[in-house]
Amino acid sequence: MNLTDTLVLAVTFAAVAAPGEHALVRWLRTKTKNGNLQLLLTWADQAVALLEKSDLGGSDKKQHAIDYVATRLVANKLTGKFSQEQLSAVIEQAVAQLNATTTK
Repeated sequence: MNLTDTLVLAVTFAAVAAPGEHALVRWLRTKTKNGNLQLLLTWADQAVALLEKSDLGGSDKKQHAIDYVATRLVANKLTGKFSQEQLSAVIEQAVAQLNATTTK
């Protein structure tokens, strides 16, 4: 096998394998994003549960919950993955979920 044959074989293999590699990368990226989102939701639930019985007022309590979640994100090297608006929204969602379960 000469150099030309080797190059043709390598290019052919790369062309055949590319769709599979692309699908694998997309699947891994989706799995990672879903895992990060699950962590965020869990930490929001923890923050709300921890602060539920505190003496803080509504906006102070929410800010402490956001700070708690932001600290967890930093500790797990996920800084910049979620915006402040997203953090606020998941805290509000966790509060609504906690209120729904405690009023039943």
